[in-house]
Amino acid sequence: MLTRLLCLTSVALASVACAASTTQAHPLESEIVYQIFPRSYRDSNGDRNGDFNGIIKKLPYLKRMGITSILINPIFKAREYHNYFADNFFNVDPAFGSNSDFFRFIQTAHSLRLKVILDMEIQYVADKHPWLAATLKDPQSSLARNLWTKGSAFYDLNLNWWGGAKIKVAAINPDSPAVLEWAKSIFRFWAAPNGHPQHGVDGFRIDHMMDDLDNLHVKTRMLSKFWLPIEQEIRGIKPTVFFLAEQSDWGTGSDHFKKANVDAVYGFPLYFAIKSLQKEKITRVIETSVKVWEPRTTQFNFIENHDVSRFASIVKNDSRLLRLGAVLNLTLKGTPLIYYGQELGMKGVQGKWNSDANDIPVRLAYRWNRKINAPGTANFYRGTGPWDNREFESDNDGISVEEEDNRPDSLLNFYRRLIKLRQRSPALAIGTEEVVPTTNSSILIIKRAWGKFQTLIIVNLSAQSQTVSIPTRHFTRNLMTGHALKTKMLRLSSYGFKLLGVTTPDR
Repeated sequence: MLTRLLCLTSVALASVACAASTTQAHPLESEIVYQIFPRSYRDSNGDRNGDFNGIIKKLPYLKRMGITSILINPIFKAREYHNYFADNFFNVDPAFGSNSDFFRFIQTAHSLRLKVILDMEIQYVADKHPWLAATLKDPQSSLARNLWTKGSAFYDLNLNWWGGAKIKVAAINPDSPAVLEWAKSIFRFWAAPNGHPQHGVDGFRIDHMMDDLDNLHVKTRMLSKFWLPIEQEIRGIKPTVFFLAEQSDWGTGSDHFKKANVDAVYGFPLYFAIKSLQKEKITRVIETSVKVWEPRTTQFNFIENHDVSRFASIVKNDSRLLRLGAVLNLTLKGTPLIYYGQELGMKGVQGKWNSDANDIPVRLAYRWNRKINAPGTANFYRGTGPWDNREFESDNDGISVEEEDNRPDSLLNFYRRLIKLRQRSPALAIGTEEVVPTTNSSILIIKRAWGKFQTLIIVNLSAQSQTVSIPTRHFTRNLMTGHALKTKMLRLSSYGFKLLGVTTPDR
């Protein structure tokens, strides 16, 4: 089954002899995933909120980029702008459209051969959810047993909610059989609406997936007692569905693979290593992580997401480092995840306003136009507080689709070329990975291989130019230019890189 899935995953890999495909790669590895924060992506009706119709309109743009899957952050009816604490898990936020609009988005994406992954956090409910509303009115309500009311009764997040909302949040009781069945029904609804798996989402991202919920040692063994039964239920209905686990402090995520049988975890260790630009840290993470998630699992590789500072701000908008980050994001083993606007070089750093609006600066409106208030821009936050300070966005700053689309040397077009290269290379898409030893503390060399197909990823992690000897005797060529190399010595510029294709004799 795995071999067949790999053969069907990408047209670009059709030349690979599938009969000989005995790789341990997970089918997700050949996907290119693009994460959308829906309220910030594209506004179709002029209310400054991104919506499903706006996303639908821009699907051809994502298809052109080479994206194969879309991860969409929570869409449920809620009063927080980020929709993570829902009042209703069976209806979408009206600001995004209707349930019909969302399923039309899925249908349109599928018609373009794009998968859809839905971000889920069902471990908490807001105070307009029937369970919490009833419990707040009467703590002895029969519905109170569905909530976690011992040890961590209600969350006091001590926040000034964006928009002035007053919201209480409670954790569900995952030990309750009724709650487990309720959770299963939510996943069934979005995976197979009205019993039709082909009309639903293709996968789920589980936010805050913990074995010991909130590390309070009260609701434990959740991976095996709560999450595994949910996954088994949905896989029985939709065998192709996949589950991605997210939790920032889990290390390699091995427990999630073993206890919950998830398909992928988020590569937080790799993220922190890449951000450090230290060869030793990157090497250690690669050599440790691969042992954990092969052969039946994978990890999502990222350099930014909706919870962390934008990579462009971390590297001070250094064009060399923006490209180096893209190379590490898109060529290492695993599933590449691109956060919306990353490919443009959008900037943003969390604020310190004691509010859930702290993260708005890393969730700013996608820059379709050179003007930050152009029609269609989903700047829902405009004029609502100190997060609208123009520090990270301004007119004509060179960071927009309009300004980068037709500029050959733009970051956007660099991403397009890298994605195309990965999709055409069996070694980069689904190959094995190993760090090639070198005595130079600034040079990182990684070999990706798929049978006779080999790629060398050579990066300079320092601000000084470096000379390196290519560690192979075989014919090599520069994959970015297509030119053959006539020497075994390479000169890498400051924070430079080379992607080399290696032709080896048939075995």
